[in-house]
Amino acid sequence: MAASPAPSRTILAVDDSEGHLKVLELALGAHRYQVETARDGHEALTLLQSLTPDLMIVDVEMPFMSGLELAKRVRRLRRFANMPILVMTSTERDDMEARVREAGADQVIYKPVQGKSLDRVVGGLLRRRHDPREDGAFGA
Repeated sequence: MAASPAPSRTILAVDDSEGHLKVLELALGAHRYQVETARDGHEALTLLQSLTPDLMIVDVEMPFMSGLELAKRVRRLRRFANMPILVMTSTERDDMEARVREAGADQVIYKPVQGKSLDRVVGGLLRRRHDPREDGAFGA
């Protein structure tokens, strides 16, 4: 009897750019992740009322609510206390990693994101979620 495939993990991708969302859907879908999308923080918070993703990817710069503010709000919700949050940004600032950690996010990755790099970071965050003793490097 053939082994059944591993269950798909759900990722919530939040970005105001339809192009970036499409890239994330394609790259993550190729690795059998189920990808749900939101175009801003308010839409993401609404989705999170009925969705429990295994990981959330947020863009820093979005209208209405930054990705860092979204991460702070999500961390205040008890059921998402251990959900990994990956922040994406195209802005390289000396204090970005500190700002990401202060917001409660787990890691930052810089755009443009390459598929292999994204898969490595996402896989690492998901493994750490299920085995918190694994301690990966911050950043990508």
